[in-house]
Amino acid sequence: MSSMSTEAKLAELRAKTDVDLVRYVTHELDLGIRLASESNDQSRIRAEEAYSEIARLLPILHDLGQSERRRVEANLKRLREVLDLLPALTRAAS
Repeated sequence: MSSMSTEAKLAELRAKTDVDLVRYVTHELDLGIRLASESNDQSRIRAEEAYSEIARLLPILHDLGQSERRRVEANLKRLREVLDLLPALTRAAS
């Protein structure tokens, strides 16, 4: 296989991986936001995991357009704010 062919295949694979990664991050963010609104420990733990995973992956998302990146960052910030409020709400309800 020529180096040009190998480079083209690698570029194609990278593009597919980037698209899949953007799709995964969007799904995890939506899931995290939904779970954060539930009032059980299991949902809270899973929402925290989603937040951590997205925060870790966001810097390596190269195929994320500027407006999409801003949307994901804003929703990630919103998720963090909701998660930070949950312990106070739990204590207040007790």
